[in-house]
Amino acid sequence: MRYAGEKKLNIWVAMALGILALFLLFVVYPLVLVLYKSVLSEDGNLSFAYFTKFFARKYYWSTLVNSFKVTIVSTVVAAVLGLAMAYVLRSVQIKGSKYLNILIVISYLSPPFIGAYAWIQLLGRNGFFTKILNSLFHIKLGGIYGFAGIVLVFSLQSFPLVYMYISGALKNLDNSLNEAAESLGCTAFQRVMQIIVPLVMLASSLLVFMRVFSDFGTPMLIGEGYKTFPVLIYSQFMGEVSTDDHFAAALCVIVIGITLVLFFLQRYLGSRFTYSMTALKPMVAEKCTGTRNILSHLFVYAVVLIAILPQITVIVTSFLATGGGTVYTGGFSLENYRNNNTAIFNTYLFGICAIAIVVVFGILISYLTVRKRSFLTGILDTVTMFPYIIPGSVLGISFLYAFNSK
Repeated sequence: MRYAGEKKLNIWVAMALGILALFLLFVVYPLVLVLYKSVLSEDGNLSFAYFTKFFARKYYWSTLVNSFKVTIVSTVVAAVLGLAMAYVLRSVQIKGSKYLNILIVISYLSPPFIGAYAWIQLLGRNGFFTKILNSLFHIKLGGIYGFAGIVLVFSLQSFPLVYMYISGALKNLDNSLNEAAESLGCTAFQRVMQIIVPLVMLASSLLVFMRVFSDFGTPMLIGEGYKTFPVLIYSQFMGEVSTDDHFAAALCVIVIGITLVLFFLQRYLGSRFTYSMTALKPMVAEKCTGTRNILSHLFVYAVVLIAILPQITVIVTSFLATGGGTVYTGGFSLENYRNNNTAIFNTYLFGICAIAIVVVFGILISYLTVRKRSFLTGILDTVTMFPYIIPGSVLGISFLYAFNSK
């Protein structure tokens, strides 16, 4: 919308064009090259043979089925866990809830592959808990590897997203809705399922679904024989035995198509079912006694402990002294930090630089899309979401296609 006397081309339009040009160069252009490479045969002709190859062989398309299985189960578990945690912490006074909220956020911030690594330390074939269980029950557990392990890591990593989403929504939920439902005979479970779930669960679950579906690190570390689609893409592009750039590009196009469908579905549902509420009478956590109080505390503390356990494991493991680089001596040392100071420095350097760029561009883009709405900023709003919805491994491959000189 333009006001009287406002110039058609001003600093905000120029800024929107500049940001859009950057995203077209560094996001859209590499993705277009991936699409081009996927339909280009070895002799340079147009061909869909690589897509035919994927759907014709069970070894390939079964990885896509595996990804959907893992993603659906993990999303359901994360949604149920996040909903339960949000509702309990909002409706019952839990001691130390402020600190529990911080721990939940911390458990979400670390990359999923760190959780996978930590759970290998705990429940791998030679993991800490595995050894204890094998010793107590005289059994030999196979470890966390495979479908169950992937689901465990994804669920614990993703439920905080659902929790934060629903917890924020419950802040703005007028408690009179709950009271009215209770007066009509609805139980607590019915009130949750019929009032809270329809409002926020679908949108938050789709966010989890997109995040889990595109993750590469967790299945790579603990999947073993259970191969998922992102792992297949990596193995085709960076395989030790053989590689196929064109086939890898075709796989990238397939995953881009799936994530774009999920993204636009999430945007449609978000606009279709958006609600706005002012909590004149917000939900207030009640002080409970008896069995409900005990069970609520046990449930919340147990979930938070399990969720934060990978971070605790990584921190403790980082200080363990080793002999020969792999065998733990039983003592503690700072040697691991001395040996990896360059990697640590680079991690923080790149992270700080990325944060600075993200903050600057994030503020500018949000201002343009909210306060300077136009057809141009609408396109900018959509294009700037691509790096979030496109799997990181796919973006990395597309960058190599676009900017690698070799």
